[in-house]
Amino acid sequence: MDTTNRRTGHKLRRNTTSPRHKFPVGACVFHHGGVPGVEGAVFRVTRLLPDGGEGLQYRLKGERDGQERVSSESCLRPAHGH
Repeated sequence: MDTTNRRTGHKLRRNTTSPRHKFPVGACVFHHGGVPGVEGAVFRVTRLLPDGGEGLQYRLKGERDGQERVSSESCLRPAHGH
């Protein structure tokens, strides 16, 4: 969608590209968000979710206990070798 800057008369382009998730469904990740009992636990990505106000989000399932949770991308890092 194009709009025009009223002051300069120049055409402006709105960024229409969506942010992309860093981790795909099925990826194993470590959670490092400071949540007690979760720090360093390995989770598997089960669903990609939209931005919840703090960045892109993921639905996760614990590899050890099967507990499910939602986390923002900034609280995750890759769990290589899992």
